Parts: sequence; structure tokens; C-alpha cells
Amino acid sequence: MPTLIVHARGDKIAPIEAGRYFAQQIPKARLLELDSADHWPYFGDADQVIGEVQEFLTGVRSGPAPETMLATVLCTNVTQAGAHAVWLGDKRWNHLVDRHHAVVRKALARYSGREIEAGEDGVTAVFDGTARAIRCALDVRDELLDLGLRIRAGLHAGECEIHGGRPRGVALQVASAVMAAAQPGEVLVSGTVKDLVVGSGLEFADRGSRGFAGVPGSWSLYAAGPEQPGRVDQPVQAAAPASLSRREREVAQLLSRGLSNREIAGRLYLSERTVDNHVHHILDKLGFDSRVQVATWLARNEHVS
Repeated sequence: MPTLIVHARGDKIAPIEAGRYFAQQIPKARLLELDSADHWPYFGDADQVIGEVQEFLTGVRSGPAPETMLATVLCTNVTQAGAHAVWLGDKRWNHLVDRHHAVVRKALARYSGREIEAGEDGVTAVFDGTARAIRCALDVRDELLDLGLRIRAGLHAGECEIHGGRPRGVALQVASAVMAAAQPGEVLVSGTVKDLVVGSGLEFADRGSRGFAGVPGSWSLYAAGPEQPGRVDQPVQAAAPASLSRREREVAQLLSRGLSNREIAGRLYLSERTVDNHVHHILDKLGFDSRVQVATWLARNEHVS
């Protein structure tokens, strides 16, 4: 019969030579030499011995149950981050990223959130309170608008496996997928999140259901809180939509999508120099000094024809 022999090399009661003798004399025997001095295997060698015996008897070895936590995951993304970087240049964009991170981290501290990852285009964080996570996302969204940044945010709640002190797993994937489905300026949550905050006073608008690649089932989605306010603390207040000509509005629309002056010229069949003049006129009329501000202003006035 197949036989497993377990023996500690430093065993003072039964020398290792005894175990080796058994392994030689018993057909099909396998010797496991433990690198310890324990005679009784249920002391320091217990986990290793149990694992070896389980694999010997069943052919498989089960690992320890993973450490998990129930958390609400928040994922954010700066819309048109790449276009902002191009418009502003590295130095000014990096400064804006630093200010973005400062706003987010201040809000996380206020709402007891834990930062998991932060990059140029957004952050991932976890909370042990779902309502606090939603309110944090709404505050971050509104405060970043003052910097000329619009974000989309997604939240989902579920079990997260802890690996290396950091959560990971399906809950983070779902939160990221929910975020990707959000419109600019929208805080989108899964139905799980909405159900967890019944009675909190938070408002939600139904955004239907959809499936996510790699995640089974259909997920109900809801927009949290009031729509993003058109709060303006910059010279935008002095600018009325009617102050731009029809052609300038066309240029501004393409500019807000991240197109360069050369690309805009190709779209509108104009010379690049003419587009340059239009861009300068737009900035002068609106009282802005960057394309980022134009894009933000346009987003706030999308309802104006």
C-alpha cells in the first residue's frame, strides 16, 4: 500500500535514520523529512503535516481560507484626462494632478475612506460605510469641478479578498465597470449599493440595467445624488453662450473633445491659422486662459443651443 512517512530531521526521541529505514523497507513509501526538531507533529509542524497528509489521502491540498472584508469600492476617472494633459503641458498638468489628489485625499480622510490606488486619471478607494462612500464621491465630484475637472464615479459593495494588505476581487471589477458606464459628472452606483443605504436620505435616479464583460448577471444602475451643479467660481459667470458666434461654438465643441487646432481645421475645412484665431477669440470672450476651462464651460452649458 502507498505509505507516507513523516519524520523530523532533528528528532531527539526517534532519530531520522529510523524514518529513512522505514522508507527503504516499505514498498511505494514516501518519506517527508521535516526541517525541525519536533517529535510530535501537532506542534510547530502542524500546518505542513496536515497539508501533506491531506494531499496524500485525497490528491489535493486546500490552502488556507483567504482573508476577506466587506467593503464599498469607489472608482473615479477624470474625463478627457489625456486631452487635459496635451492642452496644459506636462508641468501644469502634473500640478493639476497633485491638486486633484489633494482634494480626493482630503475627502477620503473626512469620510474615513482608504486609498487603494491613485493615478493621473483617477483613484480607487474602499469604505466600511456605504452611505459615507457615496457622499464622499459626490463631494469629490463637485470640488474637482472647481479645478476644471469633470469626473465619472462608480460604486459597488461586496466581499473583497485581502492580498498583501490590499483588497482585490470581483467587487473592484464591478465598481470599475460601473464607473465606466457613468456619464461625465455622474456618480453611478450598483443596485447593491442602493439597497444598502435605504433610509439614508440619499437620492437615486434609475439608469436601467446592463451586463459587464467577465461578470455574470445583469446589474441595476442608479445615479446618486442631485445632478452636478453648475456652480461657477471662475469668470464663467460673465460669459453667456450667445457671446460666441456659430463658428466659434463649432470650434469650441471640437476643442472640448480634445482635438488639436490642425484636426479642427481639417474637420471644418478651414486653415489652421483661422482656427488659431477662433480659439484666441473664444478664450478672450469667455475670459479663460486654457482649453480645459473652455471644455468645462461647454459641459456646463450643454443645454444651451
